Amino acid sequence: MAGNLKAWQKALAIGSSIATTLAGLVGGGFFLGRYLDARWDTQPILTIGLMLTGLVLGASYLVITLKEWMTDDKK
Repeated sequence: MAGNLKAWQKALAIGSSIATTLAGLVGGGFFLGRYLDARWDTQPILTIGLMLTGLVLGASYLVITLKEWMTDDKK
């Protein structure tokens, strides 16, 4: 089925995958950071740190996914 997708369908699938992954990583970092900050009384150090970690991981996922997509289009 994946080979039969039209170009716009593939772009939409990849775009929504990247968006949800980035939002999940940053949101997960936010909520985990808030929980740990409240538990260890370190506000807002862990929240900011984990959100930035989620952002970096999301950006690396974006780059890897787009590189794979571009190499698939060249074939």
